[in-house]
Amino acid sequence: MSPPPAPDRHLLLIATQSDAAEQKLTRLETAAEDLFRVLTDPAIGACTPSPAADHAHLRSGSVRSDEIEDAVKAAVRAAGDARATLIIAMLGHGQSPQSGGRLLYMASDSEDGRADRSVDVAALLSLASDHDGVAGVIALLDTCHAGAALPDSAALAGGFGAGRKRLAVLMACGAQQRAYDLDFSRSLGSTLAQGLSGSGAFLRPADVKLAIAPELRKQDVRSFEYDGESDAAGPLWLALNTGRGASAPAPAAASASSAGGVGPTGVTDLARALATWPGAPATPSVWTRPALLDLVRRAAETDDPAGRWATEVAEGVLAAMDTGSLVVDLAGSALTTPLLRGLATAFNRQWGDRLAEPVRPPASLTGRPLLQYLLEHAALRTPTTDADTAHRALAWYVVAAAEGCGFDTGDDRVARWSRRLGAEIALNDARTAHAERGTDERARRLVISLHAARVDWPDSLSVCLRSGPDCTHHETFPCEPDRAGVERALPAVISWAERLLPPGERVRDIDLVAPAPVLLDWRPEQAAVGLRLLGVTRTVTLRWAGRLVVPHHLYGINEFAREQLEKLGREALDQDAPVDWVDPADVTPDRLGRHLAAGRYQRAVGIAGRPAAPRLRELLALFLPYTPILIWPDTDGKHADPGRACLHRLWETLPDGFGEAYRRRWLDDGDTDEETDPHLDRLADLRTAWHDTDWLDFCGRYPQHTVTAAPPRPLAPPAPPTAPRST
Repeated sequence: MSPPPAPDRHLLLIATQSDAAEQKLTRLETAAEDLFRVLTDPAIGACTPSPAADHAHLRSGSVRSDEIEDAVKAAVRAAGDARATLIIAMLGHGQSPQSGGRLLYMASDSEDGRADRSVDVAALLSLASDHDGVAGVIALLDTCHAGAALPDSAALAGGFGAGRKRLAVLMACGAQQRAYDLDFSRSLGSTLAQGLSGSGAFLRPADVKLAIAPELRKQDVRSFEYDGESDAAGPLWLALNTGRGASAPAPAAASASSAGGVGPTGVTDLARALATWPGAPATPSVWTRPALLDLVRRAAETDDPAGRWATEVAEGVLAAMDTGSLVVDLAGSALTTPLLRGLATAFNRQWGDRLAEPVRPPASLTGRPLLQYLLEHAALRTPTTDADTAHRALAWYVVAAAEGCGFDTGDDRVARWSRRLGAEIALNDARTAHAERGTDERARRLVISLHAARVDWPDSLSVCLRSGPDCTHHETFPCEPDRAGVERALPAVISWAERLLPPGERVRDIDLVAPAPVLLDWRPEQAAVGLRLLGVTRTVTLRWAGRLVVPHHLYGINEFAREQLEKLGREALDQDAPVDWVDPADVTPDRLGRHLAAGRYQRAVGIAGRPAAPRLRELLALFLPYTPILIWPDTDGKHADPGRACLHRLWETLPDGFGEAYRRRWLDDGDTDEETDPHLDRLADLRTAWHDTDWLDFCGRYPQHTVTAAPPRPLAPPAPPTAPRST
């Protein structure tokens, strides 16, 4: 679909917040990035970033009031010169006097109750819509008191254009209401990306208001439109409607495979491919199987590279549709929305190192549209090198769905599907990979615990070889009570464990259990074990000793942690990583203690900056009993972002991803992947104490495995070595 003969569209998106505000918007930058991406997508928002703005800075979360006003005025001039429609989005804090008044957008240098360094939004909207050459202004306002942003009637009807202006405003809440946690921006972005069935080709702000208002029960979404231009070619529109045909009934000629409809990823990629192909056929109002096949046929008649791109996209969408039909037919009632979301999480975890972007389905997607979304992402977003690898990700979903729903991948329908796509080897590889992963998940892990330390370093190590929650062998090793002594004991510990494994197997995963003071500064993955560092060939996960042997005064902490982890697992994938960020400068020990006791932090916790060592040690001691996942900076920060972006990108790969990040840091030779390495590089600047449900299960059974523990054994066993006693 293409827009009517209408002006160019410029976007100016500002995301900032007041440094003086008590409540920080932890999701601000991510929400801004997501909305910016949707609005500049040529198949959705169809905007170009305003050529007069530094967009990265304006979305940084720290923009001064004078910078905002200068940016808006420059963008208005650029839109006027281009005779373009200007979309202005403002995300962050807003204030308005209780006695009534306009919305004051709060910049980084704004203060509560003062207007001198806040931005008068109504005045800027009036200026923008009245500027000569500007074809119209659409404002998207996600702040508290957003409803107070409207210019008054005199400003609308007057001005240099004598009222011949066009203005539409979509507001997160009413004039004396709060907006909550950027819910408006996130809902807006996902709605525009998904589109609205039953609406026209173009979404007006009022259409979107009606769609998202029911989702935001705590705030009243408002919309307003003023159109004083008698010669306008059409109404102001916010986005192309990618979902216009998603739920339309397929023509009789279409096969059952098209029942799920083409999803937003397919629609977006088809629009991009066709936009670059000079001889492209007209875009149909609804993408059906016959329409896709016709596109493939026409593209085969041209040597244009854009035509070949259109062919690849159309064939990928068709493959996703066929795969969806196969999975639905075989899985039956076992295929549910929660299971699909679980598959998305597993896909990100296992394919994360190969993806330019993880799969992040909008929270509003369910059922068959969600399945199509996942499969289109697999078909169109997974890097490929040849025709066979083009379908590896789809084959992965078939085998994963079979494992989750209990159907047989040996079914004749699966064989016919793989032959039709030319994916026979990809299917075999997926079966093998799933079998190997099952073996890996059941593989034994080595637990090395320092919990016997009275303060920090112990004089003995409690060592277990574990399989899931069970300790299959246990031993105690003496050591000198300092870091060097513990590290000297590690070769003997690992040698003991590997003698217990079947021939050819090695210890690959180590759970390193330590008290809080040791967690703060020790880097056990950098300890030398033989010729190499421990973390080079093994993945080390840090665990806090207080969960392995729970003190009486912390009774019940693992049960609470399990509840928190279950809630984390239910969070929508299209939101930020489930981390509550805490700035050490914003909390005192007494205040933080009250918040923790009252249950304020129910997710993972990230410490947003690294204070002096005594203060950081105090924070770790406070947080570790209350959160199963704690993340903190390794060194004094060189980044403005405490780690939100890398955690959002890599969350499903954690905690093992920390080990990969550390290895990348050690081996960095300058040959970096521009999509993934920046995130891994940022992750390498973080430390964590991580406790998953599997570890909590082990903690629950640990006492029964160690009550009959053998006495400490010497570090150098007599030759020839004999198998140690175990429990």
